[in-house]
Formats: sequence, structure tokens, C-alpha cells
Amino acid sequence: MLITISGAVANPGVIEVPLGTPLDSIIQRAGPTIRPMAALVGGFFGSWVPAQQFGSAFSRAGLAPTGASVGAGIVVVLPEGACGMSETARIMQWYADESAGQCGPCIFGLPAMAKEAAAIVHGPVPREGITRLLRWSADVEGRGACKHPDGSVRLMRSALKVFGTDVDRHLRGQHCPGSFAAPVIPVAS
Repeated sequence: MLITISGAVANPGVIEVPLGTPLDSIIQRAGPTIRPMAALVGGFFGSWVPAQQFGSAFSRAGLAPTGASVGAGIVVVLPEGACGMSETARIMQWYADESAGQCGPCIFGLPAMAKEAAAIVHGPVPREGITRLLRWSADVEGRGACKHPDGSVRLMRSALKVFGTDVDRHLRGQHCPGSFAAPVIPVAS
């Protein structure tokens, strides 16, 4: 399988590995520049996988327990000390900006989710911010004219799960160290 790997690695690019290769072996082949905290697996419409689950096989069955899938064969490594919620908020804004604007979930749901994610990053905000994100996720999922909203929801839910400690910190107005660092994941503007 061809995998595109980027983020906090010394040798970003495309590598070929047998399907089922452990995720940590794939990351090691690319030479992590700093200890990884998590990886976005499957591309922007994928899911965050925490470093504790990097032993998972890179296959549909192997990634299933993490909530991720092979997707587009993309792995983006997030270094320790980065802010996963900040990265997610930036991607959510990209989702909102890049939608075709043809249906309600993209016109209303994605911008609202992006705005709420950014508010959480910049905190403090009431805990209801998480409740709103989860409610909007349920409202958006499966209701778009395409799968763009579904991929957005998948990423947001995985971020709330994987970066839960950071999210709690942000809600209290205590920014994590990587909140104001340079972005790790490039998104076109």
C-alpha cells in the first residue's frame, strides 16, 4: 500500500508498506522529528489516533478499534506539545470554507462547528460548547448532499475523544503549550 506521511517527520513523502504494517513502524520509517502525540489517519476526513494506539495495524480491521480507517492512505504526525484541538479547529474552518454550499449541513452546520471549535481553543467557554458541537455533529451527519459533512463530523468527534484533556483545559481558559505555536498541518487558504 502507498501511504503519504507528513507532519512532524524528517522524511515526509510517499512510502510503500504491506497492508497491516503497524502504524508506529510507518511513522518510524519517516523519521519522527519529535516524539509523536497523535496522528491524523486517513486524511482530513479521517480520525485522530493517539500515540498509545500506534501499535495498531494499518488496515481496516487493525484500525477499527481506534475509530480510524485507512481512508486515503494518509498519515499526518502531530508532535508532542502541539495542540490537537487547535489543529482540528483550523481543519474545521477549512471544511467550512471549502464546502460547495449546496445544502444546509454545509451552509449552516460546518461554519457553526468551526466557530465553536475555535471558541473552545481560545476559551474559556462554558461546557455547553461541547454539547453544542456534539448536537450539531448529530444534526449534520448523514444529511449532506455528499460525504463532506460526514468527514467533518468524524474528525471533530475523534478530536474531542483523543484530545479530551486538552479540551477540558481550553474550556477553563488554560491554553495548552501548543495553542499558539506554528501550525503542524498545512491547510490551503
